[in-house]
Amino acid sequence: MDMQGLGRRESWMEKVTLKINQVADGVSLSIPPYFRRFDRINNEECPSIFMWPRRQVADAVAAAAPMLMTAAQTPSQQPLDHTSSSRGSTGGNVMVAAVGPYNHHQSESSTSSESAPLLITYAKKCAIVKFLARREFGLDTVAFLGWALKNDGRVRGCYERDSFTMSPQKLAEVLLLDGCLVLFAVFLLRSSVREDCRPAELAHNTELGKEFMYLSADISLHMKQTRVDLLLLGNQIPFFVLAKLHSLLERTFFTGIKHSIQKLALSCFDDIRPGRSGGSAGAVPPPTFQVHHLLHLFHWSRVPPGKHAVDTSTILRHEPESNLPCATWFEDSLTSFSKHAAGPGTLDIVFQKRMLGVRGVLRVPALHIHGYSELLFRNLVAFEQRHLRCGLGVTAYCICMARLLQGEADAKLLRNCGILAHTHETDKEVVDLFRGLADEYRDTFYSSDLLGLCEDVAAHHRSPASRAVKWVVLQCFPRQTVTFFVILGALISIATLVNTVYSVYRFYHPVKH
Repeated sequence: MDMQGLGRRESWMEKVTLKINQVADGVSLSIPPYFRRFDRINNEECPSIFMWPRRQVADAVAAAAPMLMTAAQTPSQQPLDHTSSSRGSTGGNVMVAAVGPYNHHQSESSTSSESAPLLITYAKKCAIVKFLARREFGLDTVAFLGWALKNDGRVRGCYERDSFTMSPQKLAEVLLLDGCLVLFAVFLLRSSVREDCRPAELAHNTELGKEFMYLSADISLHMKQTRVDLLLLGNQIPFFVLAKLHSLLERTFFTGIKHSIQKLALSCFDDIRPGRSGGSAGAVPPPTFQVHHLLHLFHWSRVPPGKHAVDTSTILRHEPESNLPCATWFEDSLTSFSKHAAGPGTLDIVFQKRMLGVRGVLRVPALHIHGYSELLFRNLVAFEQRHLRCGLGVTAYCICMARLLQGEADAKLLRNCGILAHTHETDKEVVDLFRGLADEYRDTFYSSDLLGLCEDVAAHHRSPASRAVKWVVLQCFPRQTVTFFVILGALISIATLVNTVYSVYRFYHPVKH
């Protein structure tokens, strides 16, 4: 490259940095009165971030609204209106932070009168970049813009082909602004903040405290919604961008924090259900593969390892011949339900046999339903359906739950078994939730593990031993009330027989005084 071309590139980088600093200077600092604690299968180059062309999920967004903190509306001083903010890829509204090329128009125009402004505005993103570029932290924005420009092709390969139009220079600017915002959110939301107290240290710094508290206020006051925003499929940036920024700030902004960026990012979602698979957070080893984005990392931590992979030799587009029946049918067929013995977040349903193969047990993980649950399940299933390399663990779980929960009686049975735990939704709402998710995996592939589960259940209930015991139970004990009186009559008869035998014995062998 000639010197003239190199000079033009450096001039552009300096202009972007200057623009960010100017916009950041225009942000007024105000401390809130209330501030809390700080081609897809076997194709390694396939994209992993997608626009979602299906219908908007207004019901899912409306269900997520109760979790928002309506009382704490400073420093932005506006309510989180789920009907007018930036649309995420799965119909959910981005309410705190819109990131990535799919949302850059909403982010930059968030002050328009057409929609309610996002809490993290374009100006506040610029202020975060300027804060991280201070001499105390030393983020070289010009160097990062140059790095982003060189990796333009790699970044675009992470997104669905032709899903957005943006110049390389503009995309580099978006990665700088949004990457710093996401990394700033990770710094605040990670679970290790209780150990190092780094945010509290910055908040009490005489020189940095006021600016840091202002920039972190919106995220800290709306932690739950920020976490949900960062898990929307179309609201993502490539993870290697976060890793690059973390490497530049690891010894300054993240000083004293020894965890890897994967572990820090994953710990941000410890409070989001379903929880991590495999037990406690510390027991889960870091991923050994290339992480595409935050939703990919979250998905990996919530599905059973080594199961529900899609293989080109086992693709099946239709439901198996013997699908899972409803929960009440299982109970009538001498199959009981049990909470999964594995970690609480393992989205894995397992069928086992007991009593010499006569009785079956279906182990289902405990389900915690919150206001964001439907929106989160939709994003996880949408990610699996478009990036098949990650497997179909969540899809298989949703298919099984939709089959088990076909009526309110099924939901009541699972609630009594402790499987539907800690949820305020009615039985009908739980049934409708999984019934509505069927739109996301219609005409999906079926993994061999899911097919094996259906075949095991069908084979068990076709076995001679199971059918014989079921026939005896249905013929002799068709109803619970009949069963109760039969058992009661049997006990009375036994007691009468014992009393008769004892009386006869004493008649012929009287007690001698």
